[in-house]
Amino acid sequence: MSLYARREPWPYHMVVSGQGVMLGAAKPGAAQLVSSKTQDIAQVSPPDFSYGGTSPVSDRQEPYESLALGMGLKIQEKWQDYRYLQAMGVDCSVWPWCKGPELHPVTPAAADATVGARAFFELAGKLFMAGGRYIVRRDADATWTTAKDFGAGVSVLNIEVFTSNFDGIQRVFVALSSGVAQHSADGTTWTPMATFTALAFCQIGREFWWADDVNRLRKCDTNADPTVEANYTNLIFRAGDKSSPITGLAVTAAGTMIILKTDGLYTLDAAGDDHDLFPFLKFAPESTNGRWWGQFENGLYVSYGQAFFRLNPDLSLEEVGPERLVNNDGAVRGRITAFAGVGGMFAYAGLYNSDTLNAYLMKFGGLVSGQLAGTASPSAVRVDAWHGSLSHALPLKAIQAMFVSAIGAPTGHTRTYMGLSDGTLSWMTNPCTPNPAACSAYTFELGDGWVDLPLWHGGYHASTKSLRHVSVTGPRLDASNFVTFSYKLRPELTTFTDMPNVFDSTVIEEFAFPIDASATLAAFRVHLFAMSSASSPLVSSVAIGHALRPLRFMQFEADILCADGLVRRDGVPLKIGRQEIQALIESAVDTPGAVEIVLPDETRQQVSFTDYSVRQAFDEIGRQWRGSLRVRCVQWSPQAA
Repeated sequence: MSLYARREPWPYHMVVSGQGVMLGAAKPGAAQLVSSKTQDIAQVSPPDFSYGGTSPVSDRQEPYESLALGMGLKIQEKWQDYRYLQAMGVDCSVWPWCKGPELHPVTPAAADATVGARAFFELAGKLFMAGGRYIVRRDADATWTTAKDFGAGVSVLNIEVFTSNFDGIQRVFVALSSGVAQHSADGTTWTPMATFTALAFCQIGREFWWADDVNRLRKCDTNADPTVEANYTNLIFRAGDKSSPITGLAVTAAGTMIILKTDGLYTLDAAGDDHDLFPFLKFAPESTNGRWWGQFENGLYVSYGQAFFRLNPDLSLEEVGPERLVNNDGAVRGRITAFAGVGGMFAYAGLYNSDTLNAYLMKFGGLVSGQLAGTASPSAVRVDAWHGSLSHALPLKAIQAMFVSAIGAPTGHTRTYMGLSDGTLSWMTNPCTPNPAACSAYTFELGDGWVDLPLWHGGYHASTKSLRHVSVTGPRLDASNFVTFSYKLRPELTTFTDMPNVFDSTVIEEFAFPIDASATLAAFRVHLFAMSSASSPLVSSVAIGHALRPLRFMQFEADILCADGLVRRDGVPLKIGRQEIQALIESAVDTPGAVEIVLPDETRQQVSFTDYSVRQAFDEIGRQWRGSLRVRCVQWSPQAA
């Protein structure tokens, strides 16, 4: 073979499925083959004139605005989800976003690091915390003195503050892990019962109830002296069997006593007979089942296993915990270990991650517009949503108790006190308004907090996007309250890249990505910095400027001569005639998959034939008009973007 032998398609104009064919032209001297990019989404008219209606192949903004529908969204689902993956030290339950609350850690004079905190209570104008073997009293914010030591090997199980009509004296009753129950009117001087042990207490109307032996209950009328055992009825009530002990007693908004056992929730009817409320909802009998419960609005909230439930006044049960956020694989995940409602606005909760052994401060509830909540209300509507973490992680500990109290708080405000598993505690000031930024007494966490947005695809999950710029908008952005931004162009990367800019200009500031930044699925983290606890950056929008870079599919259009007596480019007659050429092309058109062609530029392409018609074209070799087959085909595989 000659070193100068020509490659395919010589001596033909094109090769289709291994057979050479000749091309004609629309007119003498015109191009025999037209190659162009297929039509893509750039030619689609926008449905509206919002940000989302802008052509995706031009520079357009995708804003993250209100995130009040909560955390736990791993991957963006639509243009505006109103959700995020997780936060650290940022409160996204309101809009604009702000920093989370400032926590004030305290180490009491005595701390049981083995059992940790169990409960708070107020007595005689003082605030106390029961933790392990100790009861400590708040004398000042940083001073919690030991009020009672029950001794080695003993720990507090439950407490109840009760004021009897008998003498009008307010007392706290304490259930202990070993020995008889004790009571006190001042938190310092304690008197043991004669023989009664206890697991838990509660008051319903004029009755004071005890759980005192695995599954046994007794009660005392409030007109009788609750410190005298003879005043308790001889009638003994049982809840379930002795295989599962009682861990707590609670009362619904309708006044129904709920007996919390390790195997489920029970109640007593008017005749004193027990009823397993949810006999088919069985849990592994963990010792902590039913221990962590709280009240908010008209609901009773309680943890069982990894699940967190709301028991409504009609005794219907809903699973409402963050474990329902099944796509959440961030660090802020786990089980609820403490819960307390703050007025009717929201509730705080403690979340414990059993994998990392870290605790997180959560907020239950978000304020959204009536339209977003699906109502016609013109004002903001509270929705069930989990937000967190409002603070940075509390390492190697759990939040085991929460209590809302006005003790120590500014006038007209309250605090939330948190008891931890190492025997220490912490407190924060509750805002007096739904929006913490509008409360002058509220203080914010210092330093860096951040929000992890859902993995971003811009609405085009399988396409490359050019990242152009980031803009941050907010009513408070300055040198003391500013924002930074970091990103990962691929979610599997272990570290974020910091954008070299500080967003500190009210109302808006924009900064460009590197010119080669592109991604199919990207991770974004927005950092909020507060240099003073008295104020916080307020972020109303973080917008991602981007442009879609769709895959480039080329299409080819040509007139394939279909006649007898055609001549090749080297002057040799074509061996096949009109009928064979037509059969070849129709077979290629009817093939559902790809067909290989060789173009005049000697490139091989796998294509799908999409158009076919019969017409005439000019034969440049024979210098005459001949019958032709007009075809259009599209690449099977795209070119690089």
